[in-house]
Amino acid sequence: MTIKSACPDGADGLDAYREVLEQVETLTKAGDYDAGIALLQPIARASGSEELMRRLIELRVEAFPAMADNITLEPMYEANELLGNTTALRARMASDGYLFLRNIVPTQRLEQLRHEITEILAELGWIEGGRNRMSAKALCRPRREGSPKFFQAHDRIVKLESFHSLAHEINVINVMRQALGESAFPQPLSIVRLIFPDSPELATPPHQDFPNNQGTPNLTAAWMPLADCAVKDGSLAIMEGSHKYGVLPLTFHLGAGNRRAVLSKEVLKCRWVGADFRAGDIVLFQSMTVHKAMENHNLEHMRLSVDFRYQLEGEALTEGCLQPHFNRFSWEEVYKDWTSDAFKYYWLNKDYVEAHWDKALHELPEGHVDEAYEQQLAYNIALTRRKDCATDKNEG
Repeated sequence: MTIKSACPDGADGLDAYREVLEQVETLTKAGDYDAGIALLQPIARASGSEELMRRLIELRVEAFPAMADNITLEPMYEANELLGNTTALRARMASDGYLFLRNIVPTQRLEQLRHEITEILAELGWIEGGRNRMSAKALCRPRREGSPKFFQAHDRIVKLESFHSLAHEINVINVMRQALGESAFPQPLSIVRLIFPDSPELATPPHQDFPNNQGTPNLTAAWMPLADCAVKDGSLAIMEGSHKYGVLPLTFHLGAGNRRAVLSKEVLKCRWVGADFRAGDIVLFQSMTVHKAMENHNLEHMRLSVDFRYQLEGEALTEGCLQPHFNRFSWEEVYKDWTSDAFKYYWLNKDYVEAHWDKALHELPEGHVDEAYEQQLAYNIALTRRKDCATDKNEG
């Protein structure tokens, strides 16, 4: 383990735990950090020993890079050749659980939304302003999704007309109708991701959308970056064919949604696929399909993306999918400064069934509060050390 106690042998009060610490060290030297943490965690929590808890947190810091999803991506299949052939397009979706399409969204629509979002981020001091604002060069420590500082930006972005109207862009709608059916429409819930650079611990982990949205299992997401987004910049990766294994159990994670799918041996046999996205590209995937964000290894620039969810009329959705993301505002507050009524309350004219929310599908296992606390402490330490190291290199 990385940090040993500064106390003389025995003075740190860990004599009773030497055997378990030796077992943990053996496991971590073999690269099995999961087992090491699982062994030490319940003992440290029950011990009342601050030093033992420090050992656990330090082990988590050391484990972050070792436990990262070090996956090798194979290329996504580009399905543009199937457009116009709904039978082939839907068969491909049924087989792979996703469709990757190049050059679908008009780039001027993306640029307009990126312009408005970066204007907000620059005003808040998240990114560099002026001529280089659109590059979204980060100036501050990462704002973790759901934190008070995160909502300073998100509360303004979620009210943007250009954000919500992008879900109705005619090229996107045409693709969704080919992939799903003629009655496909976007749910009101629209999501923006504000991903900071050099914070791999916060990358959205492997997960399914179904536990978060529920309703129809045919629910299909459309993910698009607001500028070119290579794998190294944190583009989306898909676990091809993973939609065939049902709803997976969950565990806590620091990334967006705070939930990570527990992948069975069968699911792990599925291959990961990805791509260097260009502005205008889009990937569609079913709510049971396992997907994740690649770590943003760009050391300076934020990754900005949006995703919308679509379903057929007559199918089920849950009440939460009829609300703005995080449900911090009413729709009247969201619509206050809009210039058009075209997309206000549009879903009231759609046919759908409101389904019961099954909280069991979204629940985290017992002990997740302690898990969250420990991961946050370890992340704060890892981030501070990384920044201090970068500062030292620059000064050197």
